[in-house]
Amino acid sequence: MSQRITRVSLTLPQDLLDELDRMLKAQGYASRSEAVRDALRDFLASYKWRSELKGEQLGAILVMYEHDVRGLTDALMDIQHASLSIIGAVQHLHVDTKNCLETLIVKGPAEKIRKLVDRLGALRGVKQAKLVVV
Repeated sequence: MSQRITRVSLTLPQDLLDELDRMLKAQGYASRSEAVRDALRDFLASYKWRSELKGEQLGAILVMYEHDVRGLTDALMDIQHASLSIIGAVQHLHVDTKNCLETLIVKGPAEKIRKLVDRLGALRGVKQAKLVVV
């Protein structure tokens, strides 16, 4: 049974496209489309897993972002302050002149943690927001 294929268009920064092309070559992908399909499957699986978490959870949220995006650091700080009931600690690392990584140690109801990850990941300038549950 074959699936219907739909063509879509993406707008990407040149450096991200260059990195994708290097990865394609290194891993032997046949096309950009195949790599993007794999990445989307991973993204959807992660979202589904996160959405099925229940009860009290303990873990870390890793947030990689561009610190020079206007208003982003203020938005991150506002979200963190609004989530003090589940954030136990925050660690900040200056990765390079453009990027920062924050680790938020979280403990609390899965629903609150999920909402926090979703809010952080949706901000413009956030490259990744990943939850690791222990």
